[in-house]
Amino acid sequence: MAIGSVTISGMASGLPADIVDQLLAAQQTRLKALKRDKEFFTGQQTTIGDLESKMLALSTKAKELQEASAWSPHSVTSSDSDRVAATADSTAMAANHAIIVGQLATYDTTAMSAASGKSDPTVDMGEAGSFDFTYNGTAFSVASMAGYSLNDLASAINGIDYGSESGVNASVLFDGSVSRLVLTAKDSGTYKPSGAGSDTDRIAITNSPFTFGQTTAPKDAVLKIDGIEVTSTKNQVTDALTGVTLNLKSVTSGTVFDADTQKITSDGSAINVTIANDETALKTTLNGFVDSYNAILDYVNQNKTGSLSGDSLSRSLVSQLRGVLNTPTGSASSTALTPFSTLAELGLRTDQKSGKISFNSSSLDSALASDFNNVSRLFTSKHATSSDTFTEGVAHRMADLITSLTSSTGGAVTGKKDGLLARINRLDKDIERENSRLEKVKERLTTKFSNLEQMITKMNSAGSSLTNALKSK
Repeated sequence: MAIGSVTISGMASGLPADIVDQLLAAQQTRLKALKRDKEFFTGQQTTIGDLESKMLALSTKAKELQEASAWSPHSVTSSDSDRVAATADSTAMAANHAIIVGQLATYDTTAMSAASGKSDPTVDMGEAGSFDFTYNGTAFSVASMAGYSLNDLASAINGIDYGSESGVNASVLFDGSVSRLVLTAKDSGTYKPSGAGSDTDRIAITNSPFTFGQTTAPKDAVLKIDGIEVTSTKNQVTDALTGVTLNLKSVTSGTVFDADTQKITSDGSAINVTIANDETALKTTLNGFVDSYNAILDYVNQNKTGSLSGDSLSRSLVSQLRGVLNTPTGSASSTALTPFSTLAELGLRTDQKSGKISFNSSSLDSALASDFNNVSRLFTSKHATSSDTFTEGVAHRMADLITSLTSSTGGAVTGKKDGLLARINRLDKDIERENSRLEKVKERLTTKFSNLEQMITKMNSAGSSLTNALKSK
């Protein structure tokens, strides 16, 4: 609450007109000190909140480095991606593969004959029986077609609960003369029933008043990988090469395929698919971790003479974070990993003035080239059982430390924030009380000097009257 100014007019006493304001100003020393304290601690509260956000950002980067995918990124190239494209996940292994495609997988498709077709797919077909079919050997049914148009039947088939099976897509096709129901398997390739001697179609109509015929026979994709023939029900081949997905788009040029034997009889032009360790992506992830760590150091350094002046928490946080980087990582079989147990051995450098870190690129490249797996374990090593006592990897220790510091129950950062909030709340109450006190002082001084002016004015008036009376005699 602001203390308004007071002006006493007349001032018969000869005192300054703003005498009350001057006296109040002399009494506002404590109020000003309280407001300065509140401004400082409010600023510190904001700074600690921002510092916590930067710590959580570092934790996110650390958690990324805990994942195997961060340490096994791969780049994939295909010599003809219009025919064979490829992707690789973290489990893939660097290699070069020669791919030959002899046949693409197709979807089993069955269509209503032209003779059974309908001139208007929206009109009741006049059928009351069921429509039954099997998919991958499992029976499914539309119990009654009573009142159904062709469109209604297609919708009913699409609405069937196929359970563990993928089922069919039902659609209505106008061929230029009549509309016909078309059933297409959702699974490509042939159906391979358990214990059967050969592959079979996926769709079979078992009861229908309409005539159906197969328009596309299901076929499996047939390809060669490094000279070894591979069969897949899908054109997206995920189980041939560990961690690699091959997307087959077209038969390779010059390849001869025997449809009767389902074999490639002449290879044609092979497509080269190359999987390589993407160290650029890995270093980008590592540099993201470094940048997040340095952002904390920059922020603390920028505010250590301001809102963090004299703050022990920020100094302690930096010390603990630095300790994580400098502590050797262990393993289940030894107290320290070899040949790399600290980040310094990977080329991590610390600026002596700012405390910021950076990787020596050539040292990191050399470490990745000489022992990629141990570089990974330096970050990802983790206790497998509760009895393990070795020092875990940097990524786990950093994330665990930040989780502990920012925990809502007992975290040092949370405790600091709670303490600052409590202090600011106390200052607000102290400021409110001091404003109330000063308001009363103002009222008292205003009354006092107003009365003084009135009294002096009356005395002056009486003196003037007496003087005039004496003069008249």
